[in-house]
Amino acid sequence: MGFFSSLLTWSFPVLPLLAGGPDDARLDYRLKVRLRDEPAEVDCGFRMIATPALVTGNRVQRLRMGRWKIEPPARGAAPSPALMARALRLCYFSGPTPQAVPLATGMKFGNRWCRLWQVRTPPEVGAYVYLVEVSPGLLALAYLSATFPQGDVRSMEVHLAGLTLGRGAVPAEEGTALLKTLQHWADQAAAEDPGPLETEEVP
Repeated sequence: MGFFSSLLTWSFPVLPLLAGGPDDARLDYRLKVRLRDEPAEVDCGFRMIATPALVTGNRVQRLRMGRWKIEPPARGAAPSPALMARALRLCYFSGPTPQAVPLATGMKFGNRWCRLWQVRTPPEVGAYVYLVEVSPGLLALAYLSATFPQGDVRSMEVHLAGLTLGRGAVPAEEGTALLKTLQHWADQAAAEDPGPLETEEVP
């Protein structure tokens, strides 16, 4: 944890917390990917936009969730369509879950200190994942680092580079997509693991 605490400190200077629109949240990410058959690292970015919950004309409003989407970054290189599709499955914008453990450390947005949470990843997955509590009870992906022994991707790294938080920001309907992706990686790793080799006893 010491190494990754140092890495997080280096990766996250004091980020600006900007006043967004009246409702939405916009999170800017840097994405670095090493493909197995390509010598150069892909360094790009994307923006995740969480839209507000729908307000109906009913007198009593039920608790609702918003939606989200990703788009190319405002500045810098954009991912390929294939990487954009992967990036959406790496996002988190929801409340705490049993897999997330609050830490004593945090990061600053403007003058506001935000607590970091660490996600318990499946043991089959070579990944480290941290979330940041951008507002009370609302977590977003802060940092992900993963390596893969098989497949077209050798490694990937995602880190939060900027945040615009609107007043109506709420958890996204598919806001825990990252957890499903981690479990999918674990299932893939288990399927690719041949297990202990069987040996034939020689009398």
